[in-house]
Amino acid sequence: MRNLLLLFLLILFFSSCNPTTNPPSLILINGKIWTGEGPDTFVEALAIEGNVISETGNSETISALAGPETEIIDLQGKLVTAGFNDAHIHFLSGSMGLTQVDLLATTSLEEVFEITASFIQNNPEKEWITGRGWQYTYFETGLPDHQTMKALDIDKPVFIKAYDGHSAYANPKALEMAGITSSTVFEGFGEVVKDASGNPTGALKEGAMSLVGNLVPQPSYEDEIQALQKGMELAASLGITSMQNASGSEKELKLFLDLLAKNELTIRYAASFSVGENTTPEELDRFNFLKDSIGTANPWIRADAIKFMIDGVIESHTAAMLEHYSDLLPEDELALGLLNIPSEKYNALVKKLDAEGFRLYTHAIGDRGVREVFSAYENAVKENPTLERRHRIEHIETISPDDIPRFSKSGILASMEPIHADPATVGVWSKAIGEERLLWSFAWNSILNSGAKLVFSSDWPACISLDPIRGIHVAVNRRDPSGFPEEGWIPREKISIYEAMKAYTSMGAFSSFEENKKGLIKPGFLADLIVLSEDIFTLDPMRIHEVKVEKTIVDGKKVFQLEK
Repeated sequence: MRNLLLLFLLILFFSSCNPTTNPPSLILINGKIWTGEGPDTFVEALAIEGNVISETGNSETISALAGPETEIIDLQGKLVTAGFNDAHIHFLSGSMGLTQVDLLATTSLEEVFEITASFIQNNPEKEWITGRGWQYTYFETGLPDHQTMKALDIDKPVFIKAYDGHSAYANPKALEMAGITSSTVFEGFGEVVKDASGNPTGALKEGAMSLVGNLVPQPSYEDEIQALQKGMELAASLGITSMQNASGSEKELKLFLDLLAKNELTIRYAASFSVGENTTPEELDRFNFLKDSIGTANPWIRADAIKFMIDGVIESHTAAMLEHYSDLLPEDELALGLLNIPSEKYNALVKKLDAEGFRLYTHAIGDRGVREVFSAYENAVKENPTLERRHRIEHIETISPDDIPRFSKSGILASMEPIHADPATVGVWSKAIGEERLLWSFAWNSILNSGAKLVFSSDWPACISLDPIRGIHVAVNRRDPSGFPEEGWIPREKISIYEAMKAYTSMGAFSSFEENKKGLIKPGFLADLIVLSEDIFTLDPMRIHEVKVEKTIVDGKKVFQLEK
């Protein structure tokens, strides 16, 4: 009996010294794997167990961990990084746009007409022709009108938004259906644009788009789910493994909760709720309930952010400016742009929602808009000093140099979209800003040098490309893929490939309090990673836009494989 007991104790002892572990489900070897912890932090191989990274190291050590069921991928020297985190996106509207006229990749008005005509011909059942993507630079005045858009004067209503979603063109049929005439006056944040004779041109700015947009038939639940599935396929093909929605409602959140319940999510989703001047106390209470009930434990979905809009955009002169627009007279009613919400109301909402623990995003494109947000956030901190925050200012297309140091002093994050600074698209923008302010345009390098934290995104579908690599190309080069302009557009604001990649990966995770679970390739982190066709760190910077995502892995599972 004593011998049996001794044998049992010896077995226990050796078992504890050599604990059995499950072999990895997936191993990647012979690669160049950027961990994301610094500019030169690379390993050769990694192991994934279930949905987390279990080990990193050299190929020999990691290969030795394989079991009979382990899948081994030989990277053959390819670069692996953490998956991209698109930290400002409008995913439902972008996904719905995949079923409409898609003009985001166009470079001329002729292409707009060709693609729209083809869509009309291929979709004869469509009662409304809707879409998105025209550029302000296509028009001499910066906006379309019935004359320039004569090719769309058809017997069906046409309603097509600009690439940024802040202006739209409605053809004569659409205006007729909306009852818009020379006597129509829009009260609120926006404008029904009229010509010198007082007749509507078809261009609608900001809130005035709703006069026509509200007539467009609403999609069904099935339409939206199918669109989201298409959107997730596109995101996976571009290496986007996490996204943070920059607008939304409870209805939109439910779509993602339904996809999660059916185990069909292939991208991690952080919801935000849109709040403005007319949001009711009951709606705010509901948002708070949803935040707390969903919580932050599930790595797939969270709903703890609020989105404000303090101003509009430069191209339509609706972004709020400290000094008048360079292409408008000082007495013009839009000379200083517009505030979308009165300062007093905005400050009160920021203070309340900050105290309730929401992460706050505020769209602020003009330098006055940015200053308004700084003041509101800083005042909230004084009122609620004990909270840890990750509040963000969104876009920051122009900023007073006096305000740049406020990022690091306050801990406010600079959330920006490099794709918006593609030099081929900024002609109308630059004219409105003028020479004196141009130096502080999309000031990524200046903001980083001040000690601020920079977060990158696309703003899809309010952009010319959802592809993070295309945005990174612009961030590093300040040139478009053709090489324009030769010296770069405001070249002092270029940033390194390391800083651009960091802003598109780990800083997105940081902004949502998830820096300890994703955004890096480390043991214990979620297995969200991508394999790239070329080494983006050593490649000629002007070839960055050519890099493709060859494989996307989310939660330890392959969700995209590039067909060769």
